[in-house]
Amino acid sequence: MAHQIECGKYTVERIPYAEEQQELVTEDVFIARIAPLQTSRILQFAGKSLPKLDGIEHVKRVKRDTRAGNTNGLLVVLCQCKYLDRSQFDAVVQDTEWADLEILVVKVPSNPPYTSAQFEQWSQVWPVTYRPPLKLKKPEFSSDEKEYVEMCLQAAMQLKSNAADTENRARAVVMGKLQTRKIVAQAADTTSESGHPLRHAVMNCIALVADREVARLTAEPTDDNNTGESNSVPVKRSHELCEDRDVGGYLCEGLDVFAVREPCVMCTMALVHSRIGRLFFVEQSPSGGISRYAMHSHKALNHNFTAFVCHLS
Repeated sequence: MAHQIECGKYTVERIPYAEEQQELVTEDVFIARIAPLQTSRILQFAGKSLPKLDGIEHVKRVKRDTRAGNTNGLLVVLCQCKYLDRSQFDAVVQDTEWADLEILVVKVPSNPPYTSAQFEQWSQVWPVTYRPPLKLKKPEFSSDEKEYVEMCLQAAMQLKSNAADTENRARAVVMGKLQTRKIVAQAADTTSESGHPLRHAVMNCIALVADREVARLTAEPTDDNNTGESNSVPVKRSHELCEDRDVGGYLCEGLDVFAVREPCVMCTMALVHSRIGRLFFVEQSPSGGISRYAMHSHKALNHNFTAFVCHLS
């Protein structure tokens, strides 16, 4: 069961990462039956003469041979079948000390396990390593944080009441900063009023944060020699020294986003590029960036964040 947190009127539930929902996928590898004393030599041979294992570093190279009556034998993974067919493999081991070994083709998990349940299932196919990701730790909110989450969700819902219905995208968005427990920016969808198709609530909210940053930077004092250069710390490092800033090195770095409806794909990508910390939304959308594409945890993207769906208690 998903872990849920009560935040006043709302029940907050973390949306699983894509890896948590992955099914077992296997691929074929060549293995050999060997005696324990042969392990070091055959691994040296494989490292020099066979294609290196690619993308299956989680697969344990050696396991015990559990055949009936075989108490000391081992099975060792030599290489992946996708890089050599059987005739090519036989040509490599021909005229070596391993030419007479019993060679088998077996299946091993293609992807590393992400959860303990996956680890147990994967290990039934072939032993694998497992390192629980830190981000899978159950989220825990302090009482102050719960009040902050409820406040921001209520602000988004209030803003929604004055905004036009946008059918399949967020029509009201609030950005908050956990450290200060305050709202940084809020905006509604204005595509109808402006006639501009990109004036989604998320884009408008990011624009407000950007405008604030421009105003802050242009208001900073310049050097005493009147060269027009700022004496301030460069933007990407200034957040380390200035606690009252609303954002970090990237535009919305670490900010929390509260949306009435799940952001569309375009807006979700904008949130990825802005390096937000967390996303909370009340209404899921089948075409949204999270529900449809799991963009909050997509491996191909250069930033991931935690997403929560919120239900009225």
